[in-house]
Amino acid sequence: MTVSIRSIGVAGLCALLVACQGDDAQGDLNALDARLTNGAASGTILEARSDAEREAQAAAGGRIEAAPAAIESNGSATLTEMARRLAADGGAVTPRAAAAGGGCARGIQTGHEWAGRMPAPFKLYPRAQLTEAAGNQTDQCKLRVLSFTTDVPLDRVLGYYYTQAKRAGYDAEHLLVQGEHQLGGTKGDLAYMVFARKAAGNRTDVDVVVNVE
Repeated sequence: MTVSIRSIGVAGLCALLVACQGDDAQGDLNALDARLTNGAASGTILEARSDAEREAQAAAGGRIEAAPAAIESNGSATLTEMARRLAADGGAVTPRAAAAGGGCARGIQTGHEWAGRMPAPFKLYPRAQLTEAAGNQTDQCKLRVLSFTTDVPLDRVLGYYYTQAKRAGYDAEHLLVQGEHQLGGTKGDLAYMVFARKAAGNRTDVDVVVNVE
C-alpha cells in the first residue's frame, strides 16, 4: 500500500491523531503496543555512511539507533487500518475527535511551506527531496504531513525517525504491511506515523504524518 498526501484518507489521519483519547481505542492501542513490545528487538547504533546520514546523525544528537525489528502484519491490525476503523466508529472516539475529523477534512492545505512547520523530531530528512507537504491549523486540528524521496537506505531513515521520536518522548511501534514499513507512536495527545517503502533506483519513499500542540 502506497501512502501519500493525495492518497491517504484524511479521516484516517485525524483518527490517528486523536483516537488515543477514547477508552475503547486506548484499549486497542495498548494491546497492539504490548504485542509489538514483546516481539521487538533492541536497536543497535547505526554508523553514518554518507553526508546525508552524517547530517542526520548530528541532528539526532550524535547517534542513531536502529528501529526495532518490524512485526509482519496481514493488514488487519495495522496502525493505519486501526485509525480508519476508529474514524468510522463514532462510539470509539470522543466528541473532540469527531469534531477534529470534520475540521481536518475541510481544511487540509497543500504547499511546501508546511514542511517547514513540522515539529523538530519529524522534519525533512537531511538532503532528501521533498515531493509534497500539507497541513492544517485550526482549533480542532493541527496536522502536518510531508512526503519525500531519498537515496539513504530505508532502515537508516526509519532509525533516524525512531531515534528522534524516542528522544522527544514518544513511544514507537514498527509494522511491516505488504512490503511497506509503518513506524508510529504517541506522547499524550500527540501522535506520529512514518510510512517508508523501497523505490526504484535504490531510493526510499517516505511519508511522515504528525500533529502538533
